Amino acid sequence: MKKILTYFLVLTFTFALVNCKDDVTPSYNLNLTIEFPDGFTSTSIPDGTTVKATNIQTGRETSSTLSAAGVASFLLVEGTYDFSTSFEIVDGDDSYVFNGILAGYTLMQESSTGIDLIMANNSGGFIFKEIYFSGSKTPEDKNYYADQFHEILNNSGDTLYADGLCLAVLKETSTKPCVWVKEDGSLMDEMATTYHVWRIPGDGTEHPVYPGESIVIAHDGIDHQTDENGNPNSPVNLGDADWESYVEVSGKDLDAPNVPNMTMMYTSSTTMVDWLHSVFGNAIILFRLPDWENYVADANNFMPTPGSSSTKEYLMIHKDLVIDAVEIVRFDEEKRNKRLPAELDAGYTYLEGGTYCSKSIRRKVKMIVGGRVIYKDTNNSSEDFLHDLDPTPGVNPTSVEN
Repeated sequence: MKKILTYFLVLTFTFALVNCKDDVTPSYNLNLTIEFPDGFTSTSIPDGTTVKATNIQTGRETSSTLSAAGVASFLLVEGTYDFSTSFEIVDGDDSYVFNGILAGYTLMQESSTGIDLIMANNSGGFIFKEIYFSGSKTPEDKNYYADQFHEILNNSGDTLYADGLCLAVLKETSTKPCVWVKEDGSLMDEMATTYHVWRIPGDGTEHPVYPGESIVIAHDGIDHQTDENGNPNSPVNLGDADWESYVEVSGKDLDAPNVPNMTMMYTSSTTMVDWLHSVFGNAIILFRLPDWENYVADANNFMPTPGSSSTKEYLMIHKDLVIDAVEIVRFDEEKRNKRLPAELDAGYTYLEGGTYCSKSIRRKVKMIVGGRVIYKDTNNSSEDFLHDLDPTPGVNPTSVEN
């Protein structure tokens, strides 16, 4: 009887062990590779970046550190998981936030899979993408500059609004040293604007500009190649521009009916028929004013030319109000005198082709992420811009540029 009982207990225990073994949930190895959008590589991953796995059934979380090749290795029990990662890549003054989510992945065997990254945001905002100021020659070899344009692009990952953006060129060409300086000879924090100063109208949310999109501001918003008032030798059609700089007070400027007009906030000349970005190149600024009407009505925001006997005063814009700026100078080395503070533009750009060469300057493409072109913006136009290009308003390149 005792032997029978012992045998029964052993048999029961063995049966229990077998059943327990069958009840153990198997575990599997999973290699998960993060997939960057075009323009980034795995070498950009910050050290210590992890991927988190969350078991949907149990809520248990497990993390794995990404390797230099962008692979996270897991040993996970069979089940369904959500995977996620988030990290920031810092490149100089720019930063890019990436998020990756893989939801509802069922693990039932040794596996490998990927997780696509999405760029949530990058530093930046409105920038000058392309500036065409050189003008062109007519078939009669006359000078023509009514085809100038400035293209402003949203270089961020957020929707921005063009309402209230202001545009102005600075006083003085680069031919001579700038006179708007402090006692120690350094450039003033305020910059003198000249000719006409423009503002895009709107209440703040009327004119959205989505990530990677741009607006084109035309001197005259016409097809300069076909319009009777244009120049068949012009390189551009600006008939579909977003805005134009119409100088209504002159009574002589051309008003393109299909392109809305910017608001002229101020002018240093009542005799100029058109707005002019000097064909030799002006330093140019993009800025916003909190209350532009009161700003231009305040005498404290105006200043005469230092060292001049003239009483004529110019509207001054403090560097802290500036969103973007480009220092455009003459090609001749001895005539490359700066007018912008180094923190706004540490370098400069120019056109080798000179005046009326039908060429433009444009920022370099830094990367193309998910089909969106992101332009280089280091606040150094010597590094950021290409020059002597054929103008391409509203068109983005298709490859990264050095």
